[in-house]
Amino acid sequence: METVFTLRKLVAVLPTLAMLVTILAITKHAVGQEKTSPLVMRVALFPADQDRPDKYQPFVGDLFRTLQDVQGYIGTFIGRDSHTGQMVSVSFWRSEADAVAGEEAVGGRIRALPPGSAPRPSNVTKYVVEYRDVKGELSK
Repeated sequence: METVFTLRKLVAVLPTLAMLVTILAITKHAVGQEKTSPLVMRVALFPADQDRPDKYQPFVGDLFRTLQDVQGYIGTFIGRDSHTGQMVSVSFWRSEADAVAGEEAVGGRIRALPPGSAPRPSNVTKYVVEYRDVKGELSK
């Protein structure tokens, strides 16, 4: 009698367990996350009056070479809104301390340049990356 009662409990719980396993599997797939290494995203916004990327091309080349030597640097994307001209720089770092070290390295290079040779951000914010989904190589 006790075995029958235990089997009834098990049969009653199975649909709930199956649903829970399904939800966990879907959530893991939808979020696309397994435990990954820490990542910090630094976002710098530039005023629309600094919208001439060609003017800054020599600086950008120097910027990228400088950043390549900073520990924890992963990569940078610089974009421009084609309607407003506002530029944005998004860089990725292994930690916030690494991002700060990158800012210091770039700041040193900027101070050595003639005024107006490098864009000046109006706002800089750092974010800890909570979720990521990267397909293929970002350099393509």
